[in-house]
Amino acid sequence: MSLGLWLATGLGDEPTGQEGINHFLEHMVFKGTRTRSTLAIAEASDDIGGQVNGFTEREFMYLLARTIGEQVGAALELFFDLLINSVCPEDEVNRELDVVLQEIRHVEDAPEEWVHDLLLETAWPNHPLGRQLMGSPKTVRGIGREALLAHLATLRYADRVIVAAAGRVDHDWVVDLVARLAGDQAPGPAAAVDGVPQFAAECLRVPRATSQVHFCMGTPGCSRSDRDQYAFGILDAILGGGASSRLFQEIRENRGLAYSIGSYLQSYRSAGLFAIDAGTGPEDFDFVVDLIGREIARLQRDGPSPSELERARTQLKVAIALATESTSFRMQHLAGSEIYWGRVLSFDEIVAGVEAVTAEDLYRVAGRAFTPDRQALVAIGPF
Repeated sequence: MSLGLWLATGLGDEPTGQEGINHFLEHMVFKGTRTRSTLAIAEASDDIGGQVNGFTEREFMYLLARTIGEQVGAALELFFDLLINSVCPEDEVNRELDVVLQEIRHVEDAPEEWVHDLLLETAWPNHPLGRQLMGSPKTVRGIGREALLAHLATLRYADRVIVAAAGRVDHDWVVDLVARLAGDQAPGPAAAVDGVPQFAAECLRVPRATSQVHFCMGTPGCSRSDRDQYAFGILDAILGGGASSRLFQEIRENRGLAYSIGSYLQSYRSAGLFAIDAGTGPEDFDFVVDLIGREIARLQRDGPSPSELERARTQLKVAIALATESTSFRMQHLAGSEIYWGRVLSFDEIVAGVEAVTAEDLYRVAGRAFTPDRQALVAIGPF
C-alpha cells in the first residue's frame, strides 16, 4: 500500500524573507517530536519497512510511506506525530541547515536539473511559482527554530491536511484512525490566492564550464483545471514525448545533435508551462534552437498526421493504464484530485478526455502556446 499525508501549502504561503521554509520544514519534521528523538523516528521508519520519506512541491508538501498493508496504522501514527508534535530542536536546526545548503549546491552543480528551476524563475519572475523551491542560501540561513514552529502551526489546519491511501487498506478503518490521530485540529483562515502569473519572454544564459549546453525553452501552457490539458498532453507526445516524436527524430536520429531531447507540460492551479529541454554541444546550440523553431512552425502550419494523433492517444492511454497498477500513482492521484478539483477524477474520465482530442484542438493549442513574443529560453553552458 501507499500512504500520503498531504499539506495543501505552497510557495505563496511562505512568509516574505523566509523563502524555502516549506522545504526546510519537510526536513525538520523528521528531527524530533515530543515523544520521539531523531533516532527513534528513524527506527520507527525502518520498523515500517519499505519507503518512508518527505517531499516538497510548489503547491503542496507530503509525507509518503510505501509498505505492506499491515503497517498502515504504524505509518499513520508516525506521520501525525511528525505533524502535530514536532519540536525542531535547536541543535538539529543548525545541523540540518548545512544539509539544506548542500542540497541547494547539489542542484546548482547539476545543470540538467537546475535549468528547469531557472526556466520557472525566468518565465514567472514576479510570482511565487517562479521562486526557487528550496529558497536561496540567504533566505534559508535566516530561518530559525521559532520561525519553523510558527510556520508548522499554520499547516496543521484541518482543511489543509489530506490523507490518501491506495492498495491493501480498509477505507473505513483508515478514516476512523485518522479521526482519532488528528484530534481537534480546527479549520484555518482562507488560503492566500496568488493569482495568475504574468509570463515573461526572457532569455537567460548562465556561464558554466560544462562540455554541453543544457537548455530549456518554455511557453505558456495550461492550468490543472483547464480542459486543454488533454490537448497539451497530445501535443507533448507528438512534439517531444517519445522515440517517434518530431524533435527526437529530427534532432537526435536524423542529425545526431543531442543525446537527449524532449518536452513536458508542467501545470499548477492557476497556470502552466509547456517546455522543451535538451543538451547539445556549444557549437550546435543556436542551430538546435533554430531546428526546434522549425519543427514547431511545421506543426502549426500542417498540424498532426492522422497516424501521429492516433499514436499519441495510444501513448497517453497506455501510460495511464500502466500507472494505475502502481499504488503510489493511485495515492498521488487521489490527493491531487482533492487539492486541485475537490473531487476524484475517474481514470475513465481522463481517458475519455484524451480520446476526445481532435486535430483542430492541436492547431488551437499550438497557436495558443507558440507565439514569437511568448517564449522564454534558459541555457547553462560555456558561454
